[in-house]
Amino acid sequence: MLDTAPLCAVAYMVTYRPQPTAPPDNLIVEGIAMRHICAFLFSLLFASSVFAQQDFPRAEVFGGYSYLHIDTQGTTGSSLDTLCDSVLGAGTCPAGTFQVHNSFNGWNAAAQVNANRWFGIKADLSGHYGTPITLSAAALAYLNSIPVTGLPPKANSFSYLFGPVVSQRFSRYTFFAHALFGANRIAVNTHIGVNELQLPAFTISNTALGMAFGGGVDVRVARHFAVRGQADYLYTGHDFTDLLPGIAAHQNNVRASAGIVYSFGGAGRSTAPHVPRAGMQIASLGITVIIGSNPGAEITDEAPNGVATLAGLHIGDVINAVDGKPVSAPMELAAELTNRKAGDKIRISFLIHGQWQSESTVLLSH
Repeated sequence: MLDTAPLCAVAYMVTYRPQPTAPPDNLIVEGIAMRHICAFLFSLLFASSVFAQQDFPRAEVFGGYSYLHIDTQGTTGSSLDTLCDSVLGAGTCPAGTFQVHNSFNGWNAAAQVNANRWFGIKADLSGHYGTPITLSAAALAYLNSIPVTGLPPKANSFSYLFGPVVSQRFSRYTFFAHALFGANRIAVNTHIGVNELQLPAFTISNTALGMAFGGGVDVRVARHFAVRGQADYLYTGHDFTDLLPGIAAHQNNVRASAGIVYSFGGAGRSTAPHVPRAGMQIASLGITVIIGSNPGAEITDEAPNGVATLAGLHIGDVINAVDGKPVSAPMELAAELTNRKAGDKIRISFLIHGQWQSESTVLLSH
């Protein structure tokens, strides 16, 4: 393939060289046109290598805190008080004897394998713990006087889900949505004692269909680490109509999680030696640059003791201004440095790994 960079550089300098026979307006128009033509040719030359090496992780592991809001299907403390009176006799359970709590706390963990920048497969596990029904102080005092211990019982909920995830990745943010399918297991653990007799502990559990639909956002804070926030509609198909007539045979729950994501195995994230990508050489800075995902000139290679290296710039940084003048492509960076001499002091603005803006003053080399 023809290397257009030298041709563009020569054409650019010729276009901007003062020509006494041409009106100033023509110089401006020709300069702008040549700049766009060269940028277009440069894009064609390096587009394939840039798109072939888009940075996305091959795998991601997530872990963190999770909150679950369970659907009680209208069951309240008042309805349980009424049920208790109908079973044990009127007045046995005065108002306020039972309280229903639908907030559970726990953890969420997930592992994801990505086929490309947009599509992956996720395995998702979560566990939540709480006390769904508590008793009033008067009811607890009465039980202790009998004495009965171990009430109210503790409960837990575990979800085992699996399914596809789609992502939209940017330099620092990744937005994703998933549809997960599997099972949910809920259990109530009891350990009741009467007087000095401790009854054998036992667990009542039920496993049913579970589905989660939702998504979230990852905010990258380091090369391999990101902070994640996500929320899901969690459907569970537990049928308790035999115990509580009139309620639905499924639950509409809400799950929210937050934690840390560790990514690995992607381009630019592995520990393999760096292989420079083809690009335009900027000799006065000792770097090679390409058109990247951010406006400017992304550094793909640099001389060990070059000007840019000694100034603290690294591979992956994106130069986007020279002496306060924006540059949106490698050709524009080259053009800004064309009339500068070795030893000239310039101010370079750049994005650190395409994320945080910084600035450095350098002396150009030969």
